[in-house]
Amino acid sequence: MRLHHLEITAFGPFAGTVAVDLDALAEGGLFLLCGPTGAGKSSVLDAICFALYGAVPGERNGARHLRSDQAAPEVAPRVVLEATLSGRRFRFTRSPAWERPKKRGEGLTLQQATVLVEERLDGAWSHLTGRIDDAGHLVARLVGLTLTQFCQVVLLPQGEFQRFLRAGGDDRQKLLQSIFRTGRFGDVERWLAEHRRALRQESLALQRPIAEAVSRASEAAGLPLPADARFDEPAGAVAAPDLERWVAAAEADAADHAAEAGVALAPAVAAAAAAADALRAAEDLTAARRRQEQLAARQAVLLAREEEAAAQRRRVEEARRAAPVLGLVTTRHRAAEAARRADRALADGLRLLGPVAAETAGTLVLTLDDVVDPLVQAALDEPAVRAALADSRARCERCADAVDRQAELARLEAASERAAEELAVLDARDAALDEAEATLPAHIARVRAALRADSAAVEAARLAEHRRAGAAAALAAAERVEELAQVLTEAEAALTTAREETQRRREHWLDLRERRLDGMAAEIALDLAVGDACPVCGSCDHPRPAAAGAGAPDAAAERAARRSVDDAEVHQQARVDAVRAAAENLARAREAAQGTDAAGWRTVVTDLDDLLVELTAQVAGLAGREAELAELEARQQALADDRRVLAERRATLAAERQQHAARIGELTRVVARVRAVEGSEPADALTALTATVEQWEHVLDARLDLDRAAAHLAETHELALAEAVAHGFDDLDAAAAAGLPHAELVALEEQLRSHDEELATTREQLADPALVAAAAAPPADLDRLRAEAEETARAASALRTRHDVAVRRHARLEALAADLRAALAAWAPVRDRYDVADRVATLASGRSADNRVRLGLAAYVVSWRLGQVVAAANQRLAPMTAARYSLEQESGALRLLVRDEWSGELRDPATLSGGETFLVSLALALGLADVVAGESAADGEGSDLETLFVDEGFGSLDAETLDDVMDTLDELREGGRVVGVVSHVSELRTRIPTQLQVAPSRAGSRLSIVHADG
Repeated sequence: MRLHHLEITAFGPFAGTVAVDLDALAEGGLFLLCGPTGAGKSSVLDAICFALYGAVPGERNGARHLRSDQAAPEVAPRVVLEATLSGRRFRFTRSPAWERPKKRGEGLTLQQATVLVEERLDGAWSHLTGRIDDAGHLVARLVGLTLTQFCQVVLLPQGEFQRFLRAGGDDRQKLLQSIFRTGRFGDVERWLAEHRRALRQESLALQRPIAEAVSRASEAAGLPLPADARFDEPAGAVAAPDLERWVAAAEADAADHAAEAGVALAPAVAAAAAAADALRAAEDLTAARRRQEQLAARQAVLLAREEEAAAQRRRVEEARRAAPVLGLVTTRHRAAEAARRADRALADGLRLLGPVAAETAGTLVLTLDDVVDPLVQAALDEPAVRAALADSRARCERCADAVDRQAELARLEAASERAAEELAVLDARDAALDEAEATLPAHIARVRAALRADSAAVEAARLAEHRRAGAAAALAAAERVEELAQVLTEAEAALTTAREETQRRREHWLDLRERRLDGMAAEIALDLAVGDACPVCGSCDHPRPAAAGAGAPDAAAERAARRSVDDAEVHQQARVDAVRAAAENLARAREAAQGTDAAGWRTVVTDLDDLLVELTAQVAGLAGREAELAELEARQQALADDRRVLAERRATLAAERQQHAARIGELTRVVARVRAVEGSEPADALTALTATVEQWEHVLDARLDLDRAAAHLAETHELALAEAVAHGFDDLDAAAAAGLPHAELVALEEQLRSHDEELATTREQLADPALVAAAAAPPADLDRLRAEAEETARAASALRTRHDVAVRRHARLEALAADLRAALAAWAPVRDRYDVADRVATLASGRSADNRVRLGLAAYVVSWRLGQVVAAANQRLAPMTAARYSLEQESGALRLLVRDEWSGELRDPATLSGGETFLVSLALALGLADVVAGESAADGEGSDLETLFVDEGFGSLDAETLDDVMDTLDELREGGRVVGVVSHVSELRTRIPTQLQVAPSRAGSRLSIVHADG
């Protein structure tokens, strides 16, 4: 962690805004934060702590009142800190909660605390978060310390310097875990414990199938489990060979029982089969006798129906002979009906044609034989009908063509009229284009000329603005010259006064010091005791001890005078800085004024302002003229395009009108010829002719249908009569009377076939030798045979059940044995892994006998880290205490003890004096920072603690010890670390040249960086 810049506003004793360049302050590696008591030295550390964590150390954080009481009511408290954390540069801006004046009305309202965290990326500040909790997590993660730990390791505030030294084991362990990021070792402990628990659960889960298989096998075999075959523990307790031997014995016993049951079952099954065969033979004989009796009765019934069946056979024979004739009779009736329909259709067509058909009408008498009544029909000659139809169709086609040509003629006439109208419009547009093209070039030339003049004015205005800016800056500098000269005069006067005051106070201090030295004998005499040796002469007798004179100064008076001199020197240095700053500001102002007074620069600025007004007015219309020129050039191009399009369209329209005129003449002649021939409009003639064509087509179809129907009727009548005679019928009526419907004929034939088949089947079955033998054999004793079969079957069933039970038990034991062996094989590797995990987890937790220190892994690592810190702290502590004191770590614990080499005893840190506690605590803090810095340089892990603050404690040290401590602090700079010492001890001001001084005042404290060596 490296601090770069700090800005404080209305925070603690700082009423206004103060800023500190911490990079410049830390260049030497060691600086002093000094100032009078109550000036705000600790408040600077509070501001750093508040910027990072949003809180201040110690009891001051409980006050919850961080805003300066001296600040103006409307000024918001704020702290801005730039720092590098883990190699990344951040800017933290925090404001505590405070009561601000209400924007409306009177009174105050609470303004909540705010935070803004930004990161420097690619040369610019990038917003990260504005949430207080997110900012806290970010700082804790990057710094690696909580607020309390930060105060114990980095920011050692007044009153809490020795807390890390006297912290309890738990607090010290938490701090070291956070600093060295040893939480991963705790994660390893937890992972090992969780891994052991998971393997234990997995082992127990895999033992359940073993227990279930053993239980089922014991139940199936009827054998108890051996006492030494345990399987109810997580690991290492199952005697797998015993279980396998036990289940193998159960399998063998079951196999023996199954074999014995099979031997007893065979003769019983044979006896039961013989009894069952005898019963089946007797039942078959009885059934055969019953079947013979039933067949004989059925044969008698069928023979009684033979006469009726003979009559039915004759009727079927006649119907079969009439069947071919009936189809032809039906066809002849259908042909007669078709001839009647064709005759009616022809008569209807002739009536519709009327006078048109009368020119070719004739009479045809069609006489048929006595099968149908004579039909007299008027008919036309077929060739004449076809000729009339062809003539009507030709006339109809000519009229349809004329109608199409009339529609085309109307379209062409309309198109010709539209072309004429468009040509008139084009002529008007052509005239307008001529007029526009005549005036446009002159207008464009005028606009271009004005635009060139405006462009020159723009360039002149740009030069004038540049000159005006330079003149205004010079005018401001010239005006400041007089003010800064007065400031320099006042600063020089104040410096003279401060020097005089410093000299006066120094003379007063030296006078007091000389007077105190003159009366030092009296001061030593005050500390003499009866019987003690004198520190000057060594005598134990004090006959005439010196007495102090009236008004003799003591050590307190001398220290007060020295503090007064220090304050005066600080004030004098501030005046020196003020004179230097005023002189530098005056020199810069004179250089910027370029040797001209303010009046001369005011004239120049006024003249340039007038010129700018004039030029601005001149170029006001520049944008409008540019737009106008672009519009005029676009119009010129558009006119040329319109001229070309008009010429092309005029030529196209002229060609179209010429083509339309020729086609219109041709179409007019065609339509006139058709109108003359038909005597009416083509559309009307087309409608009438279309109806006539349809009627002639109907008459022709009817005439052809009639001829086909008459021929078909004569043909079918002759065929039907010839077929009837051929099948033995005298005429068609006899054949029709002998016929039967097809369904009735089929039913009658099926009935006769069933009768014949049943009679033949009955005779064949009665001739079966088995039925003949059964009828001759004596009846069987079924009751006796059935009782014998049932008794032998029961005996065989009991033995078969016993055998099946034995076989199933053997098969089940084989399956359960396989399951048990598979479960044991699946559990064995898990059991082995659990053994290893249990041993390692127990060792890491500190409960194993192999862990001699009885520390968990995380505690052991922290203890080892503390040993490193103690070793590094002793390297710092030895030179500061002349090798008298050293820190020791209690074995296997995080407790710290102090060894006093003078007495050889180990002391609790609580028994140390104030100065001793300061030295040991400082050494411990420096040792911790050394170890952390070494870790960060080695592998980038841990907290990078490059900055350390020490607040107070130096006043408890004597001069020699203070020299040793300062030498130690000087050594820290060699590693690039920055150490800030917070103290008001005057001697430190001469020892530490780089100082951040806090100066109090009624208007609020101020900060300034002072280099005492120059």
